[in-house]
This record gives sequence, C-alpha cells and structure tokens, in this order.
Amino acid sequence: MNNIQIVPMAAEHISAIASIERECFSAPWSEKALAEELDVPSAVFVTALADGEVAGYVGMHHLGDVGYICNVAVSSGYRGMGIGGQLLEYLIDYARKNSLSEITLEVRTSNQAARKLYEKSGFERLGTRPNFYSNPKENAEIYSRFFGN
Repeated sequence: MNNIQIVPMAAEHISAIASIERECFSAPWSEKALAEELDVPSAVFVTALADGEVAGYVGMHHLGDVGYICNVAVSSGYRGMGIGGQLLEYLIDYARKNSLSEITLEVRTSNQAARKLYEKSGFERLGTRPNFYSNPKENAEIYSRFFGN
C-alpha cells in the first residue's frame, strides 16, 4: 500500500479521525471538537489517506510565526509505514512556506516511538513539563523544530 495522500481535514474525515483519537489517546478529542477546528482560521489540520481510507492525521495551530502541534495520530493498522513522518513533513513544508520560526509540541515521556519520529524529523528536545498529562499522570517532553527564516 503505497498510495498515501495528505489532504486538508474535511467534514467527511471527522468520524474516522475521532475513532483514531479514541484508539491512540487516553483523553481523545470528540467529533465535535475536531469538527470545530474546521472553522478555526489558525488551524492547520491534515489527514493521511491510505488508498482512500483515513489512516492518520496531524493538527497544528499557526499563531504568529510559531506552529503549535496539538495532535499526531496514526491508526495502529497503518503504523510503521512512514505516515507519521509524511504528516510531519507536510507541517515542516507549511512552516517554510509560511515563514514560521518554529514548530513545537509536547509528547509523553514514555512515548519512545513518537519521540524517535520527532527527532528523525529534525525536532530537538528542549525540556520537560512535569505532570503535564493525566490519565495516567506523566511528564511531557517539549520538542521544537526551528527554521532560519
């Protein structure tokens, strides 16, 4: 399966993305919350389609010259296929085209697969936010990728 398309998130993707949220996160976003992002001018949400099926997505808010990634999620059946990297590359390309100075995010300390993906995509670990997550309570690692505009 090599036919991966990265497209803007649309209303028809919301139900499948909400399902991926429930699969991936202990505090998933609701369909309503995801749908509301469609009307937020600062929101940059894109969907990965694998042969037409929603396989993952990434959401970022573009505020000033900084992008704040809120979620990166790939359905378990599509992991290990490079989809997470393609989603991040979309945001990196967006950052360059829109003269962002930085993209930043938090990730659970225990999420080694995600941390490895961010580091492979050029993100640097900048520090730790103690007890950032609940359910279970856990620290977050702060990662950023900087752009020399």
